[in-house]
Amino acid sequence: MLPPPPPNAAPPPPPSVDYFKLYIIRGITWFCALVMFAVIASIDYNGVSKNDGQKFAITMGVLVWLYNTILLANYIGANYAHHEIMPVDMVESRFAKPIDFFLLFMFYTATICISEDSSTTCKYTSENPCSKLSAGATFGWFASIAILLTIFYREPEAFKRLVKGMKNESYNDIDGPTVTGPTGSIGGAPAQGTGQPQQKVVDL
Repeated sequence: MLPPPPPNAAPPPPPSVDYFKLYIIRGITWFCALVMFAVIASIDYNGVSKNDGQKFAITMGVLVWLYNTILLANYIGANYAHHEIMPVDMVESRFAKPIDFFLLFMFYTATICISEDSSTTCKYTSENPCSKLSAGATFGWFASIAILLTIFYREPEAFKRLVKGMKNESYNDIDGPTVTGPTGSIGGAPAQGTGQPQQKVVDL
């Protein structure tokens, strides 16, 4: 058995990220975003322009698709073609973090817009627009979950610290304050010099 490290020892390095699995998740995001904006863009309203929510969803789908296309091309070039635009670890640690959070928020908002549009449209018709909006919303939710999994898989310790902090919240402030008198503390604590718990006094 190894001896414990000294108190002033440096903390162990964080576990390395398995970029192969990470980019499998990015590939799923790429595919779902592609299907989402392609399906919504193919909706035909007999010459009537699409509403703002649908246009926003198409825009965000294209942006997420292009973003993941660039990252996937860089990863494939670095690992299989020996020609990378930028080191993968530097891309993920410096640039992808804020972009992923931004795209998660915007893409999630676009998915909500399409889901609401789908539920409204399907109340009046079950034809082509309804089925395509439903399919676009479904793949939008898949892509949103995949973006969230990307952030979690790259930084699992951040999520663990967040969950641990929520579990360790203290609710001691709910109890009433403890008043300390000359003979000890009131509220059930032992009085000084007696070793007996102080009885509570209740005013009627």
